[in-house]
Amino acid sequence: MQKGLSDWLYDQSHIKILGTDDGRKLIKITTFKTPIHQSGLENDFENHYKSERGTANEHKLDVNLSRTKATIFELAMCNPWDWFFTATLNPAKYDRCNLELFHKALTQWIRDYNKKYGLHIKYLLIPELHSDGKSWHMHGFLFDLPVEHLHQFKIGDRMGKALAEKVKRGDVVYNWFAYSEKFGFCDLERIKDNIAVSKYVTKYVTKDLEKSVKELNAHQYYHSRGLCKAQIIKKGTMSANIVPDFENEYIKTATFEYSDELLARLLEKFY
Repeated sequence: MQKGLSDWLYDQSHIKILGTDDGRKLIKITTFKTPIHQSGLENDFENHYKSERGTANEHKLDVNLSRTKATIFELAMCNPWDWFFTATLNPAKYDRCNLELFHKALTQWIRDYNKKYGLHIKYLLIPELHSDGKSWHMHGFLFDLPVEHLHQFKIGDRMGKALAEKVKRGDVVYNWFAYSEKFGFCDLERIKDNIAVSKYVTKYVTKDLEKSVKELNAHQYYHSRGLCKAQIIKKGTMSANIVPDFENEYIKTATFEYSDELLARLLEKFY
């Protein structure tokens, strides 16, 4: 027997509650199709498991991608974000190809901004390559940035074509002048549907992103310290046959709108 195999559990599931202080929003059931360690940490089982589709490296890439998307979705769902934020770099001010420098400069600037104005701005940001395949910008979420610090874009302001179309049809979009002066163009929109935007932002997490940031020894996402995470309320083997809304070789998940009644019924299915 391979060393350490007795430490692994099979047919395991857990239930998480996703939401903020405003209320519980979703119930997420995750069932692991590969073993997990008794500590509760998922394992890619590289030493003795190979994906039928390809090599161990391809398997690891898929596992990492699934985990990253799940983590971003949960951080997006479990914190009270105010703004959807798009941040770019002015090539006259910064090297748009240096993602880690962008990240370090931006996060330090936010810390300084918080200190200067007595704020507690938090962020969750996902990098994305421009169409040139070299230059970076970021999308993500902010909270605790007062609207008084922003300027609403109006017809006649300098902006890109896509943003101008939004403004013409009456969408409310803001500029953060302090950011723009320091880094480059940005825009912010109020988050109206937390669930929808949390799903939307995971589209930026792709295999191409995984490979690109790995080559740079960078990260697939950046976030403030101390963000709230989904709460695991039950672990074990689950007898209910749940139809998944997502499934791959390693996990299957099902997500439901939260209700006390549904949660109680699901918890009865664990043993």
